[in-house]
Amino acid sequence: MISRTYTAACLGLDVYPIEVEVDGKQGIPQFILIGLASRAIEEAKERITSALHNCGIRIRSKRTIVNLAPASVPKSGTAFDLAIVVGLLKMYGELHLQTEQILFLGELALDGKIKPVRGALPIILGAAKLGFKQVVLPNANIAEVSTVNSVEIFAIDHLNQLLATPHSQRLTLSAVSPQPFITSAEDKGRDVFAHIVGQHKAKRGLLLAAAGGHHLLLTGPPGSGKTQLAKALPALLPPLTQAEAIESTALFSLIGQAPTGLSIDRPFRAPHHTITRTGLLGGGNPLKPGELSLAHNGVLFLDELLEFPGHLLDTLRQPLEDRTISLSFHAGKASFPVGVTLVAATNPCPCGFYGSLQKACICSPASVERYQQKLSGPLLDRFDLHVYLDYERQLFDEDIATSTRLDKYGEESTSLRTQVARCRHIQAERYQRLGYSTVTQLTSEQLRSTVSLSTEAQSLLAQTSLEKSSTGRGYWATLRVAQTLADLEESAQITARHIAEASSFREMG
Repeated sequence: MISRTYTAACLGLDVYPIEVEVDGKQGIPQFILIGLASRAIEEAKERITSALHNCGIRIRSKRTIVNLAPASVPKSGTAFDLAIVVGLLKMYGELHLQTEQILFLGELALDGKIKPVRGALPIILGAAKLGFKQVVLPNANIAEVSTVNSVEIFAIDHLNQLLATPHSQRLTLSAVSPQPFITSAEDKGRDVFAHIVGQHKAKRGLLLAAAGGHHLLLTGPPGSGKTQLAKALPALLPPLTQAEAIESTALFSLIGQAPTGLSIDRPFRAPHHTITRTGLLGGGNPLKPGELSLAHNGVLFLDELLEFPGHLLDTLRQPLEDRTISLSFHAGKASFPVGVTLVAATNPCPCGFYGSLQKACICSPASVERYQQKLSGPLLDRFDLHVYLDYERQLFDEDIATSTRLDKYGEESTSLRTQVARCRHIQAERYQRLGYSTVTQLTSEQLRSTVSLSTEAQSLLAQTSLEKSSTGRGYWATLRVAQTLADLEESAQITARHIAEASSFREMG
């Protein structure tokens, strides 16, 4: 008799079902796994036989064949163990479960315990679309799927929990009650900028990056506060919505790093400049998202930007534009979302002091040019905001002498978060019909049709674009930043003042 159970796997965030067929025949005792199974799945034979033995189940002397369908799709990982062992127990007559609408996920330990698996959340989210009514998965994965209510979820710790009621045709495990999504964020503190002295334009740039999702490039000498400023950005951002939290948690679930419950904190990823292409963009076998996608709905911070290989930086151009990345591999294609705010910090030259008013640069013009050419023009154009930082020695000395400015920055931080939240709300309402939430997600045509400029603003935008020989992308970047500036002031129209300030963020020095 052939028994059938069901499990599932991920290609990117897409989920596809896997039917597990188990057949036992008379013949030389063998346990055969077919269906393009990876080595990890092949090893399931040993895990399953050991677990059954330790649970008191006699292994039948049969030629046992397990087929994972569809056979045309390569399969990897250990999440299929539970579905295979349930199919085997049904074939033995040890279980009588009706499994047509149940999806099983879980890795077996040798003693029968059920271990957590990767990708539980995206699979659970896709289970209802695939027609499943119930899902059985490891108890250790429950936290990450706690808010899902589209299917009935059952937690399991040990194989003996299924064997306790062998004649039942329905699951006797306890169903997990869906939990409400908690939107209250932890207090991020009042002093986001308390220990960052001066650098008012950089702080203004951070406010704009947080409010509108604009990419920000910070350039300046060592010790000017670039890294510290970039790391302050997440504290200005509003918490994730439920949809965003589910999407971000699903990505981390694919690499086995899902947080306990849904995290409302926006991701902040800061890969080292020695990272590989696969580590940054994603890939590998099994396919995993890279740092670019793990920063989805949050911030990707590239410190020492020009130390990254130039060819690696240029691979970011299209994903940043499309807000998604498609990866080709032996099993086909998969896509991951790339809704990030990119913040980068770099020195302007090898010694770091080119353009500084406080210390002379010792680099030759040729070495400065070679260094800056590592950042291609097309990628540079994708930064809406350019800020040059320099030392502020006098201001630093004043702040050491008094604490009033530190307190002032702390008070400003709470106000800045309020401004960011209000601006995002305004933009989300305006672009809701387009399916977007920030101005940076719009195409040039969509931006053209939604902005409202005063006559003076139109004239100044045309004039500054001509004077600065702006590229087409630079023109739209100025307009996007101006729209965010107007929204921060809750202005119904973009004025010449907004255009002037937005244009100042297109200057490199």
